[in-house]
Amino acid sequence: MKSVWRKHLTICLVLGLLAIPVYFLDRALLGGGGGGNWITLDFRGLIFWSYITLVAVHVTLSSIAVVLFPKAGALRIHLGSMVLSVVLLVTGVAVYGKVPSGHVQRTPSVDGEPQTSNERD
Repeated sequence: MKSVWRKHLTICLVLGLLAIPVYFLDRALLGGGGGGNWITLDFRGLIFWSYITLVAVHVTLSSIAVVLFPKAGALRIHLGSMVLSVVLLVTGVAVYGKVPSGHVQRTPSVDGEPQTSNERD
């Protein structure tokens, strides 16, 4: 096994093991239920699953980068792919937030005219 791959696997293992304290941090910060409000929001798992998604994207990108650029060095590859992973994650969340709000489903009505979901109610 080459030195770059060994460093890459070590960094990926450390990032994977960091999921354990992130899980407990998530439970400590977001684990308490809403007190006395009539609206109770449950954010448990928000930090943990965001971290898991970020690490999954990062490991994929860095593995591809190690194959394509083996002489670049493991640290440089991981720093670059972490920045790109954060950009992709933020872009994905922003796009996901825009897509459902702009989507209007049209269904034919009884008289044949298209009808939006708001008109049916």
